[in-house]
Amino acid sequence: MLCVASVLAGCVGTQNVRGTAVPTAFFVFFEKDSATPDAAAKPVFDEAAAYLVQYDNTAVRIVGHMSQDESGTDLDQQRASRAAEELAKRGGQPVRMKLLGKGATENISNDPNVGDPSVDRRVEILFSTM
Repeated sequence: MLCVASVLAGCVGTQNVRGTAVPTAFFVFFEKDSATPDAAAKPVFDEAAAYLVQYDNTAVRIVGHMSQDESGTDLDQQRASRAAEELAKRGGQPVRMKLLGKGATENISNDPNVGDPSVDRRVEILFSTM
């Protein structure tokens, strides 16, 4: 699922919460060497925050990644922090957010079917029930 999801911005996967299909993962992408989300990120943050606000029994892991060709030792953490700020601005409760940085350890561009390092410059917003 992650390989397919990483080439698309937005929501991927759902789970049933109170009879409603709720997204389990959102993906936001970044420019090279930057913690600023790309232009497609705003509606993704809007939708992710709406679910976080609406379903009070959910928690979210925000996982920052970076590509191998990027510099900076904490760019993954900066990206995760920026995503958390965007969710909080839209009403998400920071206490329900856990931030992680994975660096370049989970790159998917190494897959010969993907090959594009821009898919590694991402944040995964992963929902789970509490």
